[in-house]
Amino acid sequence: MKTKIKKLSHAVVAVTLISMLTVAAIFVTPGISLEISSHNKHAHDDHHDCDHDHHDCDHDHETHGEITDVAISQTAARNIGLDDSAIAKVEVTNFYKSFTIPATVVERPGFSRLTVPSPVSGVITHIYHEAGVAVGPDEPLFDVLLNQQESVKSQTEFLVLLQKQNINAAELDRAAHDPLFLPRQRRELEYEKIQIASEIDIQENLLRLQGISEMDISESLRNNKTIIRTITVYAPPFKNKDQVASQAHADDTEHFFSIDELFVSVGQNIAVGDALCLLTDYCKLAIKGKVFAVNEQMIVEALKTQSRVTATFEGNGQREVVDNLVIRSIDNKIDMASGTLFCYVDLKNRFTDYEVKGESHPRRYIKWHFKPGQRCELHIEAESLPNCIVLPVDAVARDINEMIVFEWVGNEDDKTIWRKTPVHVIHRTKDVVVIANDGSLFPGAKVATRGAGFILAALDAANQRALAAGGSLGCGDPSHVH
Repeated sequence: MKTKIKKLSHAVVAVTLISMLTVAAIFVTPGISLEISSHNKHAHDDHHDCDHDHHDCDHDHETHGEITDVAISQTAARNIGLDDSAIAKVEVTNFYKSFTIPATVVERPGFSRLTVPSPVSGVITHIYHEAGVAVGPDEPLFDVLLNQQESVKSQTEFLVLLQKQNINAAELDRAAHDPLFLPRQRRELEYEKIQIASEIDIQENLLRLQGISEMDISESLRNNKTIIRTITVYAPPFKNKDQVASQAHADDTEHFFSIDELFVSVGQNIAVGDALCLLTDYCKLAIKGKVFAVNEQMIVEALKTQSRVTATFEGNGQREVVDNLVIRSIDNKIDMASGTLFCYVDLKNRFTDYEVKGESHPRRYIKWHFKPGQRCELHIEAESLPNCIVLPVDAVARDINEMIVFEWVGNEDDKTIWRKTPVHVIHRTKDVVVIANDGSLFPGAKVATRGAGFILAALDAANQRALAAGGSLGCGDPSHVH
């Protein structure tokens, strides 16, 4: 009996010593201070009181004998990038698992390149722009001196018909006021008027076929009654629905072509249909994704369901994400060497324009944001994860077999206090982690989205110091006052 009483006395002494150690303050690396129950009395607000249902001391994410809270000074927070922008509220949302495929930006055949042909035969007398310059719709590109006899003959016949039309109109006017004109003569003049008008329409169509524009016919032939010797070739318009350029710019208010290459020089003799220059039009490009043939069904399902696609571009130390894309088409052939096929996603482009002072007039240039040959990744949604929490990858740290986030508790003096909260990660990408909405985190709670690994390292250091000192810190105190 005495032996039992003696052992009980030793146990009471041990408990007393442990209780005295719980009031100790532990300091770690400069700029980061780790404190326990003594500072938590002032730091925790009503949302984090220990008697709250989800922060009771017997909750599975708070372990007896372990420090779970850490106070970070302002200096330390700046060192790890833990500013106000790195604190986010927890929200429950739906997340979609996706699979990633490599991709490349490519031109759209029939849209991205436009060859300007010569509408007439002649000699190049003037080139308005050099290669690389940006030109707008209906902007002049070349002057061509006509040297085909057919065009001169057609214009001469057109002018003769215009003269006949004027004479006929004068005779009809005289017949209307001269009583000597017989009705038969008036009928003949009316018939001649119809015949001349028909011949003028036929001749005008012939001139258009020979490459003479409507404006040249109206101004030079009809108004000035002069034969056209030089015609101007213009950039294609966007307003004409028959033009490829119009179809590519249906939703654009302002746009420019770039002269990619010139095929002629001043003094060169050209024939009808000869290529004069190549215009590039990158307002709409495509992303060409490469997928193995064994995974073709995944792409087919994404095409059927119009699953959302996200493109990620990286370069110059920056990262850009383009979302709300969809798969347009899939190739019907498989590359025999690599066993892959391609899928295509439309990509709307944008540009920056600027001017450079030239010898005679300013030259305009444009710089496209996305360029053919640029590499990227396509992330295609495949499976839905409803009712979950999505955080950046830097918000979660691994502690042996646990995944940890740090929940903001409050402020004390110039320090912010964070609480270690184990969570269940159900999915992870290189950008985000998806956490189960199982009550470990509650909507509205504020968590650190950066520096979780640094905070965990500081917390581990504090626990190591506590063990080295022979103490037991954390929720072990029955009173558990934070």
